This record gives sequence, structure tokens and C-alpha cells, in this order.
Amino acid sequence: MSGEASQLSRRRVEYLISIFRHSKKRGYARQYELIRDLGVSKPTASLMVRKLRDEGLLEIRGGKVMLNRKGEKTIQEILWKHGVIESALVKLGLSREGACELAWKIIQELSNEMVKQIWEKLGLPDRCPCGYPFPKLGENVDVMSYEACLTFRRRRALDRLRRP
Repeated sequence: MSGEASQLSRRRVEYLISIFRHSKKRGYARQYELIRDLGVSKPTASLMVRKLRDEGLLEIRGGKVMLNRKGEKTIQEILWKHGVIESALVKLGLSREGACELAWKIIQELSNEMVKQIWEKLGLPDRCPCGYPFPKLGENVDVMSYEACLTFRRRRALDRLRRP
């Protein structure tokens, strides 16, 4: 149970989450959406999308970027790890926003075995502290029925709106 997500860089995880979020709406993402979400140039986005495709996580058809089965399984692992780690960090006293942000930064640093031990010690939670359900690792689920918890990003956006 080594896990695909543990082998991915933080930036690759960000791309996969962006593709996942856009795919929920219509089954695919477009590169311009990734460029906007991640603040990268078109050549940078194209290169990373090709790398993720070559790693077997995506398919590209007619400008449409889609997660394949392996990509969906990786998203399932990412969502599970994030939910567990965020739950543990909140239990240790971090704010929900702080825990959410830190969890996204460190998920690829922890093996599935480590996260499984944390998950069991927490009593097998199935929702992050922000209220988002997350899939259990290894279960056969429709990952598109889940949401990625991005509470810390929403908080930053609200803070920017409140500034004079």
C-alpha cells in the first residue's frame, strides 16, 4: 500500500486537484483553466499535463484533459490522505484553515501506512473538519461524487475582498 500520491510532487498534486475540480463539472478540464487556477504559463501547463499523461494519470483528447482510472484512484488517495491529516492537525489545535493548508503541503510526504495509523487513532473519520466527506482508501467509489476541501483558499479570497 505504498500509494501513487506519495510518489507525486506537491505541484503534480495541485495539477491533479485542479483537473479533478473542473472534471466534476463536465467530465474534463481545459488547459486555460489550469493556467488560471495555478498561475502558470501555457508552456508550463502543457509540459506538466504531458508529464502526467506519460505517467499514466491523464488522457488528452481534442484539448480536453481528463483523469483516467489510475488518475481517479490517485485522487481518491489524495482526498483520503488530506482528510485524515487535516483531521489530525485540527485535533492537535490548528485552525481548520491552517490545518487544510498544511495538509495540502505535506500529503505526499507521508506514506499510506503512516496515514492509516493516524486514521485509526482518530477513530476512522470520514469527513474533514470542514465538513467534506472523503473516500476511504481502497474502496470502490465514484471519486467524482466527492469534493476537494480547499477551505484555506476560500478564506484567503474572503480576506482579499475585505481589504480596503
